[in-house]
Amino acid sequence: MTRPARARGAHARTTGTRAAAPVAALALALALVLGGAAPAAQADPADEAATPPAHAYQAAGPEVSGAASQAQAPLLLPGIHRDIFALGGQSDDENLGTEKYYRIAVSSGQRVHAATTVAAPPYSDGIPETADELSMALTFLTAGGEDCEDDGDDGTGQWRTGDGPITSTAISGVVGWDGCPGDQLFLRITRTGTRAGDSPLPVEIQIAVEPAGVGGGSPAVTEEVEDSGAGPVPPAQDEPFAPGRSFATAPEVAPGSYILELVPGEVGVVRIGVQEGQRLRWRVEVTSQPEGAGELALRAFNPVREQVTVHGGSWVMSPGDRVAGGGMTSPVDRGNRGSELPSVASAWLPGTHYVTLQRLQRSADAEPAGAEPATVVLTLEVEGEPSGDAPEGSVLDLGETTVTSGPLSFAGIDASWGRLAMFGGAGLLTLLGLLTGIAGMLVLRMRRG
Repeated sequence: MTRPARARGAHARTTGTRAAAPVAALALALALVLGGAAPAAQADPADEAATPPAHAYQAAGPEVSGAASQAQAPLLLPGIHRDIFALGGQSDDENLGTEKYYRIAVSSGQRVHAATTVAAPPYSDGIPETADELSMALTFLTAGGEDCEDDGDDGTGQWRTGDGPITSTAISGVVGWDGCPGDQLFLRITRTGTRAGDSPLPVEIQIAVEPAGVGGGSPAVTEEVEDSGAGPVPPAQDEPFAPGRSFATAPEVAPGSYILELVPGEVGVVRIGVQEGQRLRWRVEVTSQPEGAGELALRAFNPVREQVTVHGGSWVMSPGDRVAGGGMTSPVDRGNRGSELPSVASAWLPGTHYVTLQRLQRSADAEPAGAEPATVVLTLEVEGEPSGDAPEGSVLDLGETTVTSGPLSFAGIDASWGRLAMFGGAGLLTLLGLLTGIAGMLVLRMRRG
């Protein structure tokens, strides 16, 4: 910052110095107002998670910090958030680690959908013979601390080995009813398992609010649709496609084929729209693989990160069986929620769906040659037309579910405020330069007088 005019002229007259002082003081005041009187608080280094390699899952989203009690719990709005969970569990305490609380704004008749996605850095030497587990446990609570969870899944992914992203979900009871009384709702999230137990891990948290009276009617089908997968479609480009590294950064793709190159531990995430009356189908063809390449895993998720049955899961890459495929067992329909068939019931929520394709890490004693990249063609197909009465947009309040880059951490301020601060800082420097120039002119004029 430019020094005040009185510091630049040792022989300036006292009258000139006094005249310039108010201008310099004004500049200083503006600096404090626009720039802040003190630097922004930094996170405790002990709570900072290590950055995973570029090919691994990377949790993203605006930063939030959960509390150790319901009374201190911060408010979470619909959308994605990113928090750091410092410690995993220990073998002698049922694998329970860091526990945090959050407050959710609700009204009578609403339900809340919560999801978390956690990932540990890849193993440096492959998966050991005795691997550690990793997951997150979610529970909705009333103001009195009583459980009011209606449904959920505490670990979708390779939770037994802690390999890649593991997603957990929970659905609250109906707020204000017998199972979830009162007008306040809290979410408790607990890190479980001993995988990377001493290392802080970032966790994506997604919140969605379901209005009263969403969806009903009969399921779309009474029998599961059998599906061997999408048909082969030539990729639009011969160059490898760059997928996202998290749900939050997943790029939106159109139906078609995409070439992916995957190394062990690599995770690719894309998003695609599937509306009521439509069905998602997929196909993976391995075109190049090293000997001992290991396994691939494909999973599909709906807009609130609940897993949708598409007959994916994991399979071993084999030169003699290069193609795998599957699809939803029913067109998406809100009425499917009440189906007695679990695979049909999973295809209930229209909107943005996510597809993850992961090359699993290999065992620690695997041959080194198998670590070379494998090339696959991922084909996604959306079958059918949207129903005539399909809702426009989402039927839930999802908030903002995407970001355009990695973790947003600007001392607890999101990227938009960071950009404002950047532009404000540039304007501040310009203003200070102008005021200093004026101060110098005043001093010079008074000296001449």
